[in-house]
Amino acid sequence: MIRHLIVTADDYGLCESVNEAIEDCIAAGTVRATCVMANMPVYKTAAALRQKLPQSSIGIHWNLTQGRPVLPSSEVSSLIDGEGLFLRASVLRRRWWRREVKLSELQSELRAQFNRLCNVIGHVDFWNTHQNIHVVPGLFDVFVHLGRELGIPAMRSHRRITMPRRTTELKYNLTHPQYWLKGQIIAWWSCRAELNGTSMPDARLYTPGYDNPATMMDDLMARLSWAKIKNAIEIPIHPATAVRSDLFGTLTESRVAEYQVFKDPRLAERLRRNGVEPVGFEALRH
Repeated sequence: MIRHLIVTADDYGLCESVNEAIEDCIAAGTVRATCVMANMPVYKTAAALRQKLPQSSIGIHWNLTQGRPVLPSSEVSSLIDGEGLFLRASVLRRRWWRREVKLSELQSELRAQFNRLCNVIGHVDFWNTHQNIHVVPGLFDVFVHLGRELGIPAMRSHRRITMPRRTTELKYNLTHPQYWLKGQIIAWWSCRAELNGTSMPDARLYTPGYDNPATMMDDLMARLSWAKIKNAIEIPIHPATAVRSDLFGTLTESRVAEYQVFKDPRLAERLRRNGVEPVGFEALRH
């Protein structure tokens, strides 16, 4: 039995160091999917990526929480601050809960980002969101419905398989009940989206306690119960060749560490020797 693993590199378009890292990881064969921030400065090189590495899945990393919108500020006033920048994720969520976000503005900005990316790469293979901004009551369905309307065939799954480093999944959930409850709610949302025609991986791996990506990958692939996986399981990564503290937030040195691991073609070779095939979102169609 072939075991399908989707390693998705997020944040393509954020800056040159992220783009270079993702391209190297895809070329190494360890990464087969990336998603593009169409509102950020260097998204256009995704066109060359599509030409050079056609085997990769390219999705949209819908972004409402960093940088400037694609649309003019006057058309998205409920999504931005006084400087014309997107609100922080926590602020946007609060505004959404208070019904201070105009749904028409949000949908228009998402469509504008989608159209911009389509103009560069052609078709979009899947979607997810920067900082998981869609994982909010009400917003989740807005994104799912828009993805279907735009013909995007797949999305990232938020059904969790939790594999902590130092304990079992059961013990981790018992000591983190809010995490477990949130996971159950999001899994229900995800199953409902899938029943309505949106494809997604069977689950996404969460790996609390792992600080070494190299050790993590070898350990996870040995421990994972593959009998639970019908099509594919996904691991998101955020590689970069160098730190940009002004852009990366809390993910700084970890990006460089991930880059060092996933740019190495020997990782892909080890995975295949153990029956694990790195794939893109095309695996969901089989």
